Amino acid sequence: MIVLCLSGLDKALPLFFERGYTMMLGRDLSKELVLGAGEQIKKLLSNKDEDDRNLIKKGLILYRQGSIYNVSTTSHTVSAKVQDVTSVQVELDLDDFVMSSCTCPSQEICRHRIAAFLYVYASVDRVGTFVDYWKEEMSVDDVLKKHVRKASSFYKPDKEYEDSSLASWIVFFDRQYDEWYEHVSSPHQLFQSLFHQYYSTLKQKAPKSPEMKQFFIVQASVTVFLKILKLLNETNPSDYMLQHIIYPYIDQLTDNVGAAIREMKRYALPFALDPLLVDSVERFRELLYTSKHYQYERSHLYQLLWIELLRRDKFISIEREWLEERLHDELKQESPYAVEMETALMHMDFLQSRDEQIFTTLRKLTPAALPFTFNWVEDILKKKNWKRLSGWISYLMDHSTEYIHSSVHFDEKRQTIRYMLNLIKEYSDAMKDDQLFENACRNMLPFSYAEYDDYLLQKEKYKNWIELQTLLGFSLSELDSYVLKDIEKNEPGVLLPIYVKSVQDEIRLKSRENYKRAVRYLKRIKAQYKKLKREEVWENYILTLAEEHKRLRAFKEELKKGKLIHD
Repeated sequence: MIVLCLSGLDKALPLFFERGYTMMLGRDLSKELVLGAGEQIKKLLSNKDEDDRNLIKKGLILYRQGSIYNVSTTSHTVSAKVQDVTSVQVELDLDDFVMSSCTCPSQEICRHRIAAFLYVYASVDRVGTFVDYWKEEMSVDDVLKKHVRKASSFYKPDKEYEDSSLASWIVFFDRQYDEWYEHVSSPHQLFQSLFHQYYSTLKQKAPKSPEMKQFFIVQASVTVFLKILKLLNETNPSDYMLQHIIYPYIDQLTDNVGAAIREMKRYALPFALDPLLVDSVERFRELLYTSKHYQYERSHLYQLLWIELLRRDKFISIEREWLEERLHDELKQESPYAVEMETALMHMDFLQSRDEQIFTTLRKLTPAALPFTFNWVEDILKKKNWKRLSGWISYLMDHSTEYIHSSVHFDEKRQTIRYMLNLIKEYSDAMKDDQLFENACRNMLPFSYAEYDDYLLQKEKYKNWIELQTLLGFSLSELDSYVLKDIEKNEPGVLLPIYVKSVQDEIRLKSRENYKRAVRYLKRIKAQYKKLKREEVWENYILTLAEEHKRLRAFKEELKKGKLIHD
């Protein structure tokens, strides 16, 4: 039996996509470089200046709307597109921020450069930390340590747990939690204190050996995640609190698990770790049923742990048997955790490459389930298993239309399509199949506009580009003037149809300002015909246009001012 709704899984998808990109960024840029750029911005923009405060605010809004895409990096620079009223290209120089540039009209630091920087900053720390740092008269290190007690205040000389015993670790985690909870100074700062004090204490007391230390951090992060969920069960949190106060900690815990696992894989794992992995099978299950809050994040972390740490047939067999039994009980008792058990079973299918079984299950779910596949697609991409990936790309392409027409919120659709196209692009590049990506962009309009727009310009498919702008109803005034100039230079005449249409649209509005704009477009038409050495066509066109609208006295005056016609 299948539950036909993944209620809640799509709630935090925009932040999930953002996290996926920023995690990749964090591998390319050093934290010191990013924090250094933040120091520069603090000196360049004053929190006492109203214009500077508005600038940071506008950049933050663009960042939170998910407007940054097509991000690439070198050792000290970042290139990104920012979708505002129109799309602009931002180039950040993290060594010397004033040398950063943007294709918008502003010559100074603009909201687009700030938005792109915040996107980069999210790869090394919470954006809220930077905003706090910018507002306050203290160094970034002070802000990061603001709510953290010194390690020496927690030090005890006695050995507090057995290095190679997960049970001993959990007892230690619980003992430290009880001690922390007794000394919580304010219930209003409960979750902040849990993360900055309790969690920091656990990490400071990790074992010395590098391999055990990182696995200890994984377990400590999972523990704090579960403690947050249990605290939420005891309260009645608002949506604002869940999304803006607590979510950043959930997000950071997941990132820390990923970072610790990557660090673990640098070493040959000791045999002493095997018993801890066996015990972890049961431990990680708690993510599925501890709370109804953060359904997507719980499932995502569960999947990450299984993909990276527990991917062994003997573990999968044990887990599958437990999940099937638990799912039967959940459905029988109408318990709220059936969805988690179903998606976990799909994950076991994925680990055993039973893709057709997953596709069959997914077809019985709502379209909102589509983004749930992205973790699996990313894992296959990482392993460069192109044959297996082809089936998944086909599934995404086949079901994108159904998703686009679903009741999912517009902003979530945009984030989903953007993330999906990133996966498809990586596959099409590997297969050297540009047509696949172009077809995907065309089929996913209007949500794929930004990616399709960039693709057509990059490939110099200008006629298709013009068709795209016309299809989506963009006027010339809304298009990037730098792009138009490049097209005019590279392929004279190709823009004539859109110029002619824009002239007609402006004349139809019948105001002096519209007539002036029509004349500006007519001058561009004239220049294009001159480049094409077809001046006679221009002469016929302008005379016909003037005659057709001879009753519009103001328009005729503007034509004369522009020296396009004479008495």
